[in-house]
Amino acid sequence: MFKLPTTLAKHLEQEIHAKLTKAVEAQAKGYNKMWAEREAKGEKFHTTFKLNYRGRMVEKPRVWREEANAGYIFIQFAMTEAEYEGQTVVTDYLRPMTCTVDYQGVERNAKFQAKHSIGLFESRVNGHLAITDKITELNLRLGNKNLIHGFVTGTTKDAEEFKIHTQMIWNYRYGENSANGYLTQYVQFRSDRTGARQEGKTVLQRATEAEIQAKKDAKQAELVAKNEAKWERFQVLPDQIDRWADKQIKKHEKMLTEAGIQTAKDKFFSYWYNENREFDVECHKTWVSEELSQARTYKERVQKFLNNEPAVRELFGLDCNNREHFKSKVWNS
Repeated sequence: MFKLPTTLAKHLEQEIHAKLTKAVEAQAKGYNKMWAEREAKGEKFHTTFKLNYRGRMVEKPRVWREEANAGYIFIQFAMTEAEYEGQTVVTDYLRPMTCTVDYQGVERNAKFQAKHSIGLFESRVNGHLAITDKITELNLRLGNKNLIHGFVTGTTKDAEEFKIHTQMIWNYRYGENSANGYLTQYVQFRSDRTGARQEGKTVLQRATEAEIQAKKDAKQAELVAKNEAKWERFQVLPDQIDRWADKQIKKHEKMLTEAGIQTAKDKFFSYWYNENREFDVECHKTWVSEELSQARTYKERVQKFLNNEPAVRELFGLDCNNREHFKSKVWNS
């Protein structure tokens, strides 16, 4: 697998860091100058023009809350002045006083941008390398201005030589055109392979497959871990279903007695729309008997899982982790 030489990787990071720091410091300097001039005039806030609900431009105080929560500067605001004794003072977002640079944030972003650009360079070269190829020489160097160019030499599994010519040139987007509001690097590539042809999967394809598989494995592990949290509730299901089956059996046996049939008949005729209709005793006995038979089947089949944690554990998994899943497994066991 091709990795960009450390010296070139460091050059990218240092250059981004220097330019980004300069951009943020320039913004902080501009803000500090503007706010100092406001204070010198005895003013407590700046104004800006905005459209009102009538579509007219009106002058309103400028609120600096967004600037305080974004970017790579720390803003210190004045506090509101108490108008009466005991009044709580709060941050006055209309009156920023000074700002300083968040150098740690700048450094983190520079590292992130460099890592992104380096990753693009490496993926471009690895897209030309078969997994059976061997790199024998790196000849990459800094060119004039924003450029890394050169070639990577290697041999195939059959000892045939090849050469990958590549160059990366980069530029910067500033201010509002940049991703972070200050400065971001974007790169362009040219690359080609000459000599021995590339055979089989590329290093990039293999790395991509490995990454995809790693994500799948991580997701599966997460699902299994979450599912294990259900085990405590799942392991008591055999006893619950056994007791449920007992209740169902008693309930439906009672419904088949003369008293139970009479209760069903009374309930049937208690609805006005059943007046002058006939209560079908045989239909009642048929469906109640079916329910009774089902409950007895559950009662019989759940016995093998009572006080038998290994058997219950064998059923427990992503496809069987709740009451209805378990009942289905019991029925089909």
